[in-house]
Amino acid sequence: MRPKKRMLVVAVGAGALALAGSAAFTNALSFSNTNTTVAYGQENVSGATVTTITYGLSSDGTTINSVTFVASGDTSGSVADVGFTTSGGNQPTSACAAGTYDGVANATTYVCSGLTQSVSAITATDIVVH
Repeated sequence: MRPKKRMLVVAVGAGALALAGSAAFTNALSFSNTNTTVAYGQENVSGATVTTITYGLSSDGTTINSVTFVASGDTSGSVADVGFTTSGGNQPTSACAAGTYDGVANATTYVCSGLTQSVSAITATDIVVH
């Protein structure tokens, strides 16, 4: 794998955006992702509508070191955490940096770094905005 391809950017497709719109009133969203490179089955989101997720991988591509996600609207006053579900169950979550609101895009970006989750064990990415 070439170094440039070790950073994986996952843009949620049109189907997920449709689900996001329908989940806006429930304040929770669960959507499937067809990208098997990171070896997870789905993302589970509560407290926000997430439109994109970016995974930062280790140099050998076996570990997720960071997760960056974009939530619709201004959620910058909220706190975000990210974690993973593995075959062993829910793993502890890690706090993300404060969200940065972009008024033009009407979206808030969160960066969650310092992660050390093995890619092969993941069945879901769990995001909580509260």
